[in-house]
Amino acid sequence: MTMHGQVPGTRPLNVLLLHDRQPRLAGTVDQHVAALANRSRHKVVGLKMLGDLPAGLDLAAFDAIVLHYTLVACHDAYVSPATRARLAAAPGVKAAFIQDEYRFVDRTVAALCAIGLDLLFTCVPEPEIEKVYPAERLPGVVKRNVLTGYVDESLLGRPVLALRDRPVDVGYRARKVPAWLGGFGQEKWAIGVRFGQDAPAHGLKVDLAYREEERLYGQAWIDFMTGCKATLGTESGASVFDFSGEVQRQVEAALLADPDLPFETLQERYFKHLEGLIRLNQISPRCFEAAALKTLMILYEGEYSGRLTAWRHYLPLNKDHSNMAEIAAALRDLPRCQAMVDCAYEEVALAPANSFRQHVAEVDAWLAEAWHDKRPSPAPGLADGALHRLQRPNFRQRRRNLQRWLYEHANLLLFRHLLGAMPAARRDRLQLVLHRGLKSLLTAVRPRV
Repeated sequence: MTMHGQVPGTRPLNVLLLHDRQPRLAGTVDQHVAALANRSRHKVVGLKMLGDLPAGLDLAAFDAIVLHYTLVACHDAYVSPATRARLAAAPGVKAAFIQDEYRFVDRTVAALCAIGLDLLFTCVPEPEIEKVYPAERLPGVVKRNVLTGYVDESLLGRPVLALRDRPVDVGYRARKVPAWLGGFGQEKWAIGVRFGQDAPAHGLKVDLAYREEERLYGQAWIDFMTGCKATLGTESGASVFDFSGEVQRQVEAALLADPDLPFETLQERYFKHLEGLIRLNQISPRCFEAAALKTLMILYEGEYSGRLTAWRHYLPLNKDHSNMAEIAAALRDLPRCQAMVDCAYEEVALAPANSFRQHVAEVDAWLAEAWHDKRPSPAPGLADGALHRLQRPNFRQRRRNLQRWLYEHANLLLFRHLLGAMPAARRDRLQLVLHRGLKSLLTAVRPRV
């Protein structure tokens, strides 16, 4: 097989890309969908959906069907049972991207079996894939490791302030993720809390926030990042895989009864035995954003998918923050920091291996290989103008879109405007109560964690 998705003797494939589109998601999600649709050597048709496929869509028109990670395969609100059945009956290659793979693993595997999956794109590191997706549960499925995101080319070459001219020393935005993700997930929040406590003693001006309503999106996020000399970060992932969903149920029930339970107590009771059994550590797309915007990275030490080197591309902060004085001193050495961000830009942001272009070329190749192995009859593709007709939402789809809009705006109203001053533990408990109540009324998509 050659590069760029070309198996000798095969033509460009007709590919259907099924995806969802939500507001207030990280830009890398839209970038990934756009890259798959626009950079492929295959003829890719992107179809936005939620729940059900359009009744008039002939899946036999496609050589391959790709389910994007914005559609959770095991969640009926994203992919209905009828959709799974139609996908299973389609003759072409079925592929799926998965993210947030620590959640409801058993249900996800069952859903992938139900649609007759041939090719799985997973963020689980290669040595760990068989632990999550064993061959006996997904027979014949080819699994390929991919990253959670890649470099946004629109950020490259953008004029940005030199570090010396940026008003904030260290900026960071994070959310406190659920306890049931394990100790590794807590690091994303803890790094900001601890750094904020230590910063005044070292004369650092910081802008750190953790509430959902303080998160930034689009241009506001870029403006924030380019106004900071440095940003904090950790590896992406989780240290607990909740195969059955029981850990999540137990933890949420405990917090409903006592919202002040500390993480350590929850860990000891419900998931200490699961900590670290599967390693999901990987580089976060935020690292690529920082590299592209020439913002210095202060990161907990880690592997970062082999893409970053400590003291060359980032300042390594010990997880116990014992070298905080060393990090603060290095941050004041602006020529050294500027050289580090320039190096990260050249070696990380501009590296072909970190680009959407190369990612799509690899996906193209894997799809072509899967098609060649399966050898279905060549598919004719979708007729011109057919996509526009199919994109028109029916009553059920409009209802789902309305339900999601109501759910999202209810959360924004409550947690941004009405409950902003409430202690975090009480807010978290109320959010659990409201979510459970709304779930019975609205089949809207739950927020990503």
